[in-house]
Amino acid sequence: MNGGRSIWAITPEERDKHDQKFDSLSPAQGFVSGEQARKFFLQSGLPASVLAEIWSLADMNKDGKMDRLEFSIAMKLIKMKLQGQNLPTALPIIMKQPPVHAPILLSSGIGSMSNIPMMPTMPVLAPLNSLSPVQGMTPLMPTGLPMPIMPTINTPALPNGPVLSFFFPSSSSSSTTSLVSSSPMAGPSDWAVPHSSRLKYRQQFNSLDKQMTGYLTGLQVRNAMASTLLTQTQLAAIWNLADVDRDGKLRAEEFILAMHLVDMAKQGQPLPLSLPLDLVPPSLRCSAFSFMYLCMCVFSVCAVSFEDKFKRNLELGNAELEKRRQALLEQQRREEERRAQKAREEQERREREVRELELRRKREEEQRLERQRELERQREEERLKELERKEAAKKELERQQQLEWERRKKQELQSQKSQEQEDIIRLKAKKRSLEMELEAVGNKYKQISDKLRDAQAKKKVKKIELDGINQKRDSCIIEVNSLQQQFESVTEKDLNCRKLKEQLDVLEKETAAKLSEMDQYKKDIQVSMRNMEHEQQVHFKLLHNFLWMPKCVLLCVLMVIGNRLPIHRKSAALTRFKALYPFAARNEDELSFETGDTIEVDETIEREAGWLYGSHQGKVGWFPESYVEKQSKPEPPSKPLTEASLPSGLGQNSAFTPTHAPTTTSSEHNQMVGNLKVLALCSWTAKTDNHLNFSKDDVITVLEQQENWWLGELNGKQGWLPKSYVTGFLTCDLYPNMCVYLFCFCVNVRVLSIYLSLEYVALYTYESPEPGDLTFNEGDTILVIQREGEWWRGSIGDRSGLFPSNYVKPKETDVIVDTFCFKKIAQVTTSYTASGTEQLNLAPGQLILILSKNPTGWWLGELQARGKKRQKGWFPASHVKQLGSNSGKSTPAAVAVCQVIAMYDYTAANEDELSFSKSQLINVLDKSSPDWWKGEVNGLTGLFPTNYVKMTTSDSDPSQQWCADLTSLDSMSPQEKKRQGYIHELIETEERYMEDLQLVLEVFHKPMSESGRLTEAEMNMIFVNWKELIMCNTKLLKALRVRKKMGGEKMPVQMVGDILAAELSHMQAYIRFCSCQLNAAALLQQKTDQEPDFKDFLKKIATDYRCKGMPLSSFLLKPMQRITRYPLHIKNILESTPESHVDHAQLREALEKAEELCSQVNEGVREKENSDRLEWIQNHVQCEGITENLVFNSLTNCLGPRKLLHSGKLFKTKSNKELYAFLFSDFLLFTQAVKQFTSSGSDKLFSPKSNSQYKMYKSPVFLNEVLVKLPSDPSSDEPIFHISHIERVYTLKTENINERTAWVQKIKAGSEEFIETEKKKREKAYQARSMKASGIGRLLVTIQEATELKSSKPNGKSNPYCEVTMGAQCYTSRTLNDTLNPKWNFNCQFHIKDLYQDVLCITIYEREQFSPDDFLGRTEVPVATIKKELENKGPAIRRLLLHEVPTGEVWVRLDLQLFDGKAPK
Repeated sequence: MNGGRSIWAITPEERDKHDQKFDSLSPAQGFVSGEQARKFFLQSGLPASVLAEIWSLADMNKDGKMDRLEFSIAMKLIKMKLQGQNLPTALPIIMKQPPVHAPILLSSGIGSMSNIPMMPTMPVLAPLNSLSPVQGMTPLMPTGLPMPIMPTINTPALPNGPVLSFFFPSSSSSSTTSLVSSSPMAGPSDWAVPHSSRLKYRQQFNSLDKQMTGYLTGLQVRNAMASTLLTQTQLAAIWNLADVDRDGKLRAEEFILAMHLVDMAKQGQPLPLSLPLDLVPPSLRCSAFSFMYLCMCVFSVCAVSFEDKFKRNLELGNAELEKRRQALLEQQRREEERRAQKAREEQERREREVRELELRRKREEEQRLERQRELERQREEERLKELERKEAAKKELERQQQLEWERRKKQELQSQKSQEQEDIIRLKAKKRSLEMELEAVGNKYKQISDKLRDAQAKKKVKKIELDGINQKRDSCIIEVNSLQQQFESVTEKDLNCRKLKEQLDVLEKETAAKLSEMDQYKKDIQVSMRNMEHEQQVHFKLLHNFLWMPKCVLLCVLMVIGNRLPIHRKSAALTRFKALYPFAARNEDELSFETGDTIEVDETIEREAGWLYGSHQGKVGWFPESYVEKQSKPEPPSKPLTEASLPSGLGQNSAFTPTHAPTTTSSEHNQMVGNLKVLALCSWTAKTDNHLNFSKDDVITVLEQQENWWLGELNGKQGWLPKSYVTGFLTCDLYPNMCVYLFCFCVNVRVLSIYLSLEYVALYTYESPEPGDLTFNEGDTILVIQREGEWWRGSIGDRSGLFPSNYVKPKETDVIVDTFCFKKIAQVTTSYTASGTEQLNLAPGQLILILSKNPTGWWLGELQARGKKRQKGWFPASHVKQLGSNSGKSTPAAVAVCQVIAMYDYTAANEDELSFSKSQLINVLDKSSPDWWKGEVNGLTGLFPTNYVKMTTSDSDPSQQWCADLTSLDSMSPQEKKRQGYIHELIETEERYMEDLQLVLEVFHKPMSESGRLTEAEMNMIFVNWKELIMCNTKLLKALRVRKKMGGEKMPVQMVGDILAAELSHMQAYIRFCSCQLNAAALLQQKTDQEPDFKDFLKKIATDYRCKGMPLSSFLLKPMQRITRYPLHIKNILESTPESHVDHAQLREALEKAEELCSQVNEGVREKENSDRLEWIQNHVQCEGITENLVFNSLTNCLGPRKLLHSGKLFKTKSNKELYAFLFSDFLLFTQAVKQFTSSGSDKLFSPKSNSQYKMYKSPVFLNEVLVKLPSDPSSDEPIFHISHIERVYTLKTENINERTAWVQKIKAGSEEFIETEKKKREKAYQARSMKASGIGRLLVTIQEATELKSSKPNGKSNPYCEVTMGAQCYTSRTLNDTLNPKWNFNCQFHIKDLYQDVLCITIYEREQFSPDDFLGRTEVPVATIKKELENKGPAIRRLLLHEVPTGEVWVRLDLQLFDGKAPK
């Protein structure tokens, strides 16, 4: 063990040096504190982590301080580490030799050695004291004595000294010394201790004996012997041998003997079991023999007188000797056990060395593989360097050419420089001449200045005199003005009094006139109301007569109302269209035809885009314009038509000719028409003799009809004319009395509609503190007197006032006239899913009977579904188109293109303009002009400026919304059109969803919080983490907007998969919200059921027009609905994306992330217990001292949703302090109890009734930075374990062994999962970057710096980093702390696959610890744009603005290189 061949052995010289260093640190009570040792060890230059490991090895008793042995071990380990040796995993046995604790050793009594029993001295002394004759006698000197009575007793018989010590106590050492002094002394030459050693250790004894007492105590010897590094057993044996007189002290010779024995032990010589005679100090050797001689004399005297007692004592002595022998045997057995223990330790050391050799071999193998990989990397770098060398050679050639050009340029500049130098010389000469002239002028100036100063002095004197005169004049003027003002004020007051009196007289006259007018107006209203009631009765009688008119007349009236009969319609000629594809009518309003059929169309009829109204084979109806093509105008026949030339099907009526008289005759080829009058739309000149000339507005009698040509008569002349040049009109001759009926009907309907529109029904309760407002309850009937803008005037009984128009709807009536005129039919264009029970579900093609219209864009209607019960409800007007009263495809009124909302008030400046108020909805009818649009509000139509409004969301055709250029839209493939439509549908629905989230905060959360009806806990329970949802979706929407903006406004978006894949992985806030949604809904329902006031309050705040009639519960369901629609949106986009598209792989990854998120939400709902416990911790743990807001039930930085792995009570080992620890999936939190609100003691964790509060004990410890260890003796019954962190080591204790096992296993598992996740993330990024280049070029990017970033933290500080991506390729910069202007200067390289689809995306995040990284800005640059900007310019530095943030920009160096070696051109 102490042979010195091991490298870890500490030599005596090293030990001396270590002791000197130890003493220089001024140890306290033989120990150096941890702070003193840390400062001293840091001077070695080793890292703090290595020094921490050395401390853990050297501090054997883990007491946080070091004695001499531990300090020496630490110094040895530092020296070996500096020499390049690896630190051992465990401290070598050869170094484990702690010093002996002298005070403890001496207190136990080395001289009395409890393991060797002493014989009592009383039996020997008793007989001596019992001899009465011998008490006064002097000791007799034996002469001629026989052999000693105890021949077996000699000095070296026992290991602990002569056997006499058993008969006389050690306290009699003074008497023994006196005997020695009277005995002859032996010379020092007989002592086995060398003379040099005696001198050396005598000096050491003198240095230690500072009090000059002549002896050293155990405490003084302890420090001297502690530096010998001998074991405690060896030191005890040396003390036992050296303390010859057994007085617990060492005199000079005893100290010399002890140090000589130490030298023997250091040299490896075995220590004797008993002190040999030659080692006994000479001064003590004679006293021992004198003492033995005295004992023998006593024995002889006692033997003469008391033989029996002597025998008894002899037996006792033999028994004691037997005990001594047994003690020696026991000591020998223990020595053998010690040797066996040493052998086992040696075996363990050998096995440990074998393991270390194996580990070293593995490390060497890994190093060999690493060197091999390094060689491969070097070869790859050499290949790249070769390519770069070639590129450099090319650049060198270009540089030489540039130098040549610069040389020529330099020569030119040199010649120019010489010319300019000559000019300079010439100018210098001119300058000198000018300076001389200037000097002359200066002298002249000096003379003039002197004269001027004299004049100024005279002027000052005159000015002083003038100022005095002016002051007198000003004082006089002020007095005059004051008197004049007093006079004017009196005159002005008199005039004002007269004017006020005149105004008062005028006002009195006007007031009297107004009062008289109001009385007359009141009387007129009463008379008009009576007249209106009388007229209403008359109108109903006329209506009754109208309903009983003949059916044919009624049919004509309905046709006139539905625009079926174009009476005196002035329109263009009919146009023929040829069917390209067959079309089957889906309802009665549409027209069916086959391929090749000819359809006649009147293009002047108002119609929807893409639809035509025409006739074919006597049937009329609507059909798609894309199914037909327009034909050129046919030439009229050059000769009268014969039967053979007439086209087939002539007997079929045109849809644009009136019904013929019953006397009309028809044949197979033509049709005779009697007394049919038509009106000429325009003039026409006959082309042949059989044609008929006519002028515009001529009335022509039609005699015969063909398909396109009619035979007519005008002024007695007959001829053929084109049918498209005339139109039919209705005459009173055909239908007698019909015009009268029609006139009466229209008049009555108009008057009745005016009357019925005066009554409205209140949709909501309206309360107002203003005195001029009309208050009402839900369901009240209001008579509207005046309608202006959004505020109308009405009355209820004898009360009247103003009220908002969006709080009422027209009163429904059962009058039969409403069936014909007031109720309109609308057809559903796009599907709509109801968000409440009061709304309708719509499907394309359904028909709805409109019952009422709301100015906010919501209509009340009845769903016309065949075979089903008719449903009534509200629906958005943007999902339907209004049809005529008698035909589903008849000419409708102007259809709104979209809806906008007013941002400011606007008053019309001209008659054709439209006035509106802020936040009012406007239906846009025409948006062809970019600056002025045509719109409709409350029935008023006009123009308005586009910069006063903002767009609202719409569900019309996506392709007509996002694409500004229809030509580029037509150039796309159908699949790409569909894909772009789905992408923009995703963006628009995301915008609407964000508006709904913000609306909940403004309309519901803020009033509920300010009203005080709910506690803060109840508010948190209802809205949970609503703001976190807004934050998650804001990041997604910002990224989508940036991508859309980079591609161009209303232009195709090439890639969205990378954004979706990146952002969907950070939406785990939905897990917490959805898991708590059931509790929120239950609480909201309980509140509304139990508190009517709260129910009315919710109903009142839900009347905001933006809510569209939906309650709070409907909005709380939107996050769950939205999260389940992401997979559907992405799947639609993915199905329309070709596999060869650059976005296909990203979309597939995004779909996996979306589906995984949905499954995590479902799992979160199922893991309700974990969510509840996290919410409990949030409410009971005070996290003070952390800069970041810590939300437990939320998303971690990189491990997904946070989970609680374990929790419980722990104790600190030293102070026994009680801690409560919570182990999460990403960090470990230590807390301590603050206070208890109950007197029953500590509550159980996670109990709903618990009032305990906890505060953070230490900063959270992240699991990727910890190492958990069991104690060195795992078999110990004490449940202790260690947690090593970067900053400190925690030694903790649990209540039992099982709890300790659970903590250790949970922490290890969490730490491994954390580290593995980070490793996979790094490997994924590395794999994406290290993929073999297969593109057409590469882009070298250097992110230099970012400026003016906007931090989201309250303290304004930020820890930014930059992420640069292009598709799956991703690079991340380092994080810079506490700066808003980071300077990264990091390089990255991207392989370009598609020059026109790849996009360089730069995103800046703020590094967070407990939550996902915060968004600080994003910018994108298409590679095509980079190519265009770098054309023939080489690398360039660009400043890019960050989007979707208030401020921020990033400086980037871009270098585009194509693989053909050419720069981008």
